[in-house]
Amino acid sequence: MMRLRVIEALARFDQDRKEVMEARMVNRASRYRDQERTQFLDPDAMIPRTDISVQDARSGNFVGATIPPDLQRQWIQGTGPAAKPNVPLERSIRNVAYALLSGADGWMFDGEDALGQTSTMALDNQRNLKLALSGEEIFLSVAEGVAEEMNIWSQVFLGRDIIDDWRKQLGFTTVIFRPRGLHLDDRHIRNSAGSGFSAAIVDTCLFLVNNHQLYVMLENHWSFISQRSRRQRKQLSGITFWQHLKNNWTSI
Repeated sequence: MMRLRVIEALARFDQDRKEVMEARMVNRASRYRDQERTQFLDPDAMIPRTDISVQDARSGNFVGATIPPDLQRQWIQGTGPAAKPNVPLERSIRNVAYALLSGADGWMFDGEDALGQTSTMALDNQRNLKLALSGEEIFLSVAEGVAEEMNIWSQVFLGRDIIDDWRKQLGFTTVIFRPRGLHLDDRHIRNSAGSGFSAAIVDTCLFLVNNHQLYVMLENHWSFISQRSRRQRKQLSGITFWQHLKNNWTSI
């Protein structure tokens, strides 16, 4: 199954993640034991796994990637999960319909803070996004109903409709996906030895595999926000992670 093959291809980063989290806990315990205040990083120190010094980063002495067109205007951005707990699919997927009909420049579909880490919520989140982004009939039916409800509300409070063409409106908002943080293990996937496995890797792989064909077809930009500790001596490298995924994608 392609989803598991992609996860397996990136599984080597799970041990890396555990080392990062362990180093953070050791650092926190040491500061607590020695009553040491949090300090700024040494300006001459190098940022782990880069050739950029702390001072260069503070001074802006580095070249960053160009901001993608779909993220250059984010005046209004919403945040929320793509699923609801313990309800039928038709009710759960309403979250996505409201988000994509909102008119926001971008919507960050949250895999962690706004999403309950219980039962199958993480998988429901992925399922609902796949159904919505691929325009499945069950989602379109729900979205049409939600648009009607939103217009009824706006007629009462504004005296006009706020959605003229609900199908067109669904394609306006940039989809931003936020995987769970590095500190969380997934509830459904474990390493072969039985230890916990990175929820961040699972979230990222499932979202990409579920939606990559639509991404290529529409040339849409989807953004991923990864969570990690700002102060830790060893960090996961996003560049390394994404480069490894890119290099292995065609062979998976």
